[in-house]
Amino acid sequence: MATTAPVLQAHHDVPWWQRNQTKIYFFSLLFVLPALINFTVFRYIPIIYALRASFWQYSLVRGFTEMIGFDNYVRAVTNDPIFWDALRATTLYVIGKVPLQAGLALALALFTNQQKPFMGLARGLIFVPVVTSYVVVSIVWGLVLNEDLGLLNSILRTIGIPAGDYLTNPNPIFVNYVNKLPEGIRHVVEFILPNQTLATIIGLSIWKDVGYSTIILVAGLKGIPDVYYEAAIVDGANGWQRFVNITIPLLRRPLLFVIVTTTLFAFQVFVPVYQLTKGGPGRSTMVLVYYIYRQGFNMAEMGYASALSIILLLIVLCISVLQMYLLRPEDD
Repeated sequence: MATTAPVLQAHHDVPWWQRNQTKIYFFSLLFVLPALINFTVFRYIPIIYALRASFWQYSLVRGFTEMIGFDNYVRAVTNDPIFWDALRATTLYVIGKVPLQAGLALALALFTNQQKPFMGLARGLIFVPVVTSYVVVSIVWGLVLNEDLGLLNSILRTIGIPAGDYLTNPNPIFVNYVNKLPEGIRHVVEFILPNQTLATIIGLSIWKDVGYSTIILVAGLKGIPDVYYEAAIVDGANGWQRFVNITIPLLRRPLLFVIVTTTLFAFQVFVPVYQLTKGGPGRSTMVLVYYIYRQGFNMAEMGYASALSIILLLIVLCISVLQMYLLRPEDD
């Protein structure tokens, strides 16, 4: 009796829900579903809601009262000097923080990537501020910088340096140093930093966040094969040449990630300003997010605050795209 060999079923005859590729996609979706739900509920839906609110007169008390189109955007650009002060303060904060944090993180990464004892402990100590609450960090630094009882001024008085209120008025040493600068440079410094308060906020934020950038760059350094450095040493390259021609080119992707994420977070600075300065003295630390918060919750102008939020979103989006274009690796 002849036997019939089993016939393999063609791929296109298998129902789509039974195909292996479909099962892979399904289980992959299950893994990313919590993150997708989180982004949808807490990011994308609020953005759409804020975009809608920006075209209305809207407050948390009265709700949507009147649709006014682009009036909130026109008001911000043409009739709100505080918005431009907030944009300037935010821009100066970003310009001050991003290059300093990226440079310091690279230096710390190079230092802690060495094969020496206790480097793991050093990386842990550098990372500790990252996992500390921003509110707690701001409160502690507020106590350290207190003019009368702060630790910093106590140390300065001990060594004969006059104390200063680093969150309101300029330190006398800072003022004397600025006054000795050439006139052109002095005007630039006085324009950028009318007092040292914004610089204090920048320093606090760098201390808090540099550990995250450092760990990213350390991971990037670990991924560079040692054979490249060994070949460069054989060819007679010194340390600086190895750094410029090997480390930096092979570290461009982690550096790009650090610069872009640091810029994103810098534009969203809020907690240290809210906790320590409330936008003062004057408007020197009136950053955009704090101004948005003040307009929405203190002034009950949620529609206008929503328009400011959309403007900030567009600014950050444009700058991020520009950074990724300018800093992209050459092989992309």
